[in-house]
Amino acid sequence: MFDIYAHLPNLLAAAEGGGGGLLELLGIDFNILIIQLVGFLLLLWVMTKFFWKPLGAMLEARRQDINATYDKIEADRRAMEQLRNEYEARLAHIEAEARERIQQAVGEAQQLRDQIVADARRQADDIVARAQEQAKLESEKLRSELQTYVAELTLRTTERLLREEMTDERHRKLVQEFIQTAEVR
Repeated sequence: MFDIYAHLPNLLAAAEGGGGGLLELLGIDFNILIIQLVGFLLLLWVMTKFFWKPLGAMLEARRQDINATYDKIEADRRAMEQLRNEYEARLAHIEAEARERIQQAVGEAQQLRDQIVADARRQADDIVARAQEQAKLESEKLRSELQTYVAELTLRTTERLLREEMTDERHRKLVQEFIQTAEVR
């Protein structure tokens, strides 16, 4: 390595004496230094123009592409979330409508059942009323026939009595015959 402390007195003397002693002492040629500096600046300019700027532009384009992809993914996620919420709301509406229709059908079935039961009761009451009316008519008819029969029987008996003379024995016999005739019918 380069030992600066050993050359320090020479460096100080060269600095006081003026001229290019310091650069000579360090072993640096000023013309080579300028050429290297110009070459470095030229390399820096070429690298910036042809490498760093295109690379920076390419990296910026990639960054924008990644950001656009992230934005698109976020927009798709929001749209998917919105669609999911809409589908859930629609499904809840469909379920509520189905429950309402089921309740309505159950109500209509109960009304129909009640109407059928009421119609059956009304028909049964009508049948019972007609049967009672018919029984009443039959009863009145039988009573009328019985009255007619009793009247005829009474008339015949009276007619017979008028033709015959009535004795106690004869009276009992007629009553007995009347009872037997009435039992037959």
